[in-house]
Amino acid sequence: AVWEGSDPVLKNEYVALGAHYDHVGICPPAAGDNICNGADDDGSGTTALLSIAEALGKAPTRPKRSVLFVWHCGEEKGLWGSRYFTEYPTIPLEQVVTQINIDMIGRSKKDGDTNTRNKDLTGPNDIYLIGSTMMSTELGELVQSVNKGFLNIGYDTRYDDPADPNRFFFRSDHYNYARKGIPIIFYFDGVHEDYHQPGDAPDKIDYQKMEKVTRTVYMTLWELTNRATRVKVDKPLPAQLTGS
Repeated sequence: AVWEGSDPVLKNEYVALGAHYDHVGICPPAAGDNICNGADDDGSGTTALLSIAEALGKAPTRPKRSVLFVWHCGEEKGLWGSRYFTEYPTIPLEQVVTQINIDMIGRSKKDGDTNTRNKDLTGPNDIYLIGSTMMSTELGELVQSVNKGFLNIGYDTRYDDPADPNRFFFRSDHYNYARKGIPIIFYFDGVHEDYHQPGDAPDKIDYQKMEKVTRTVYMTLWELTNRATRVKVDKPLPAQLTGS
C-alpha cells in the first residue's frame, strides 16, 4: 500500500515500512499444542504497521514524501517475499530513501527472569536497533535524535556489528533492501524462550512496549518523510554483509 505524500516533488520518493505476516506454522508439540501462533514473530510487527497506517490516515497533514507499506510473506522460508519485492518492485526502488523493518517488538524480559533462553531478551523499555549506522551516518544520527526527543527508549546496538555471530542482519526482510543500496533500520526485541515455539502467544505480549516502539517508529518515519533531502548513503555495506 502507498500513502501518497503532499509535496509535488518529494512525493515521488518513499519511506518503506515492512513486517512479515507468515510464521513457521507447525512445531514440535508442546503440552499437546503444535500450532505456532507467531504473536511476537511477527504478529507484533504486522500490527504495528496497521497502527501506523491508521495514524497516518487520521493525521491532520500528510507527510511530504510517500510512505510504502509492505507486509512480506515467506520470511521464515528464506526472506522470499522481500527478495521478490525488491526484484520486482511496484514503485521505482531507487526512490526508496529508507526501509524500516519491524520484526518482533512485543516481548520483554521480566525482573527476576533466570531462564537462560531469555538472557538476550530486551526489557520493557529497550529494543535492539540494528543496521541504522551500517550505510548512512545521517540515518544513524536521525534515529538517535528522534528517540531522545520523544520517548527515549533504550536502544541496544550490540548487534549493529558486521561480525555479529548471530547474523541478525541477514535474518529478516530489511536485508534484501540493504543489498539494493537502501539504508535500513531494524527493530527487534531479541530471541526468547518462545521463539519459533507454540508458546509465542498473544497473552505473553507486552502491549505497552509494543506501543512505545511503534510510536517511536512513527515519529522516525515522519522525520524521514519531511526532511528537505534524503539521508545520504555514505558508507558501503561491510564486506561481511554483501552476501548471505
